[in-house]
Amino acid sequence: MITVASFQQHAQRLQAPGTSIEAKLQLATEVRESIEIVHTQEYPNFLKYYFKIILQNLAGTKPQRTDNNENKLRSVLLEILNRLPQNDVLKPYVQELLETCMQALRTDNEDNAITCLRVIFDLHKNYRPSLEREVQPFLDFVCNIYKGFADTVTYFFGTEELEGKPGAVPQHKAGELVLSTSSFKVVTECPLIVMFLIQLYPPFIKQNIPILLPLMVNVISISGPRNVPTAMAAHFSDLKAAQVKTVSFLTYLLRSFAEFLIPHQESVSASVVNLLVTSPDSVAIRKELLVATRHVLATDFREGFKSKIDMLLDEKVLIGEGRACFDTLRPLAYSLLAEFIHHVRLHLNLSQLSKIVYLFSRNMHDSSLPLSVQTTCVRLMLNLVESIFRRRGDDMDNMQGRALLVRILDSFVSKFGTVGHTVEQLHKARLEKGGQAT
Repeated sequence: MITVASFQQHAQRLQAPGTSIEAKLQLATEVRESIEIVHTQEYPNFLKYYFKIILQNLAGTKPQRTDNNENKLRSVLLEILNRLPQNDVLKPYVQELLETCMQALRTDNEDNAITCLRVIFDLHKNYRPSLEREVQPFLDFVCNIYKGFADTVTYFFGTEELEGKPGAVPQHKAGELVLSTSSFKVVTECPLIVMFLIQLYPPFIKQNIPILLPLMVNVISISGPRNVPTAMAAHFSDLKAAQVKTVSFLTYLLRSFAEFLIPHQESVSASVVNLLVTSPDSVAIRKELLVATRHVLATDFREGFKSKIDMLLDEKVLIGEGRACFDTLRPLAYSLLAEFIHHVRLHLNLSQLSKIVYLFSRNMHDSSLPLSVQTTCVRLMLNLVESIFRRRGDDMDNMQGRALLVRILDSFVSKFGTVGHTVEQLHKARLEKGGQAT
């Protein structure tokens, strides 16, 4: 633990030319463990003695591809910078801090880059608009990692054999630290910051969105490997998380900048459905994807999904196959699907209508679903009656349509029976409770 009285002496030891990396790591760790001191009135003195020295040590060490002591030193120093309170005391140091973090973001490994992203985000949030000239370098970095996204996929997974040509072998080695420019996790963090920056600095929209948007559309269209080895499952999950976060950003653009996305309507819809097919059974990833899909389907971009309706009616595609996804995501998934079907109900054929009636009549009787979802199922099937009636034509269509209408009516009658039984039980419970009260 360091004390106020030892600031200068301790900092000089960290700066001394003959100090070994191991000793510097120990000294930096002591600073990190005493970081709470920056929340006291000694914060100006802490910055006076340590800030420049921390930046000098970062500049004097190189980014590492293995988790050795030099990498640990850089990680500790960046963590210290991340934990500095961003108030008026730090203001004179902000420009240097941002430039240092931007340099590390471009060259360092994945974990250190993510720490830098947090610092960069907080600096722009707390010191706007004085950092406006640093916005474009960050947006350029984001464009570069999106341009190299396909190479990053190849770096981790290689490529499959195509038309007799041998595929590329994965270049990533176990235990090797991933560079920031080849990191799915870094890509995952970037859309939120870009969204924040274009909200703060609207002049950057016209210059950057036309460049960035096609890159993002291309990124979400990459399927990735078909067969993922168990050892690479975590990286595959990171790949899909990065793509889903990018879809979320594109849905944000739909609200205010739809004109930029109109040329990519078919590509976006195909990519979203492909992500539903290929995403792992991760509740967090699939939930964010469903929320983003719901936003897309609430706009005119739903037209691109009409041809994908059969795939969306497949519960394994919509929800996933994992038990956690099944238990958690069904209410959201069925609500989303019901809204979409309501908009396209007049364009459905009898085969599709039959699948829908089966799915939603079953859900209407599923007591594990919230009452609001059951009610949504009832409303949807009522709205389907007109669609089924409009499909009358030859005798075969008439027979199928009549069978669907009878199935809907039978579902409602059965539900009335269930509701009647439930109401009777509730009435008895209320009478018993009233009798006990008297």
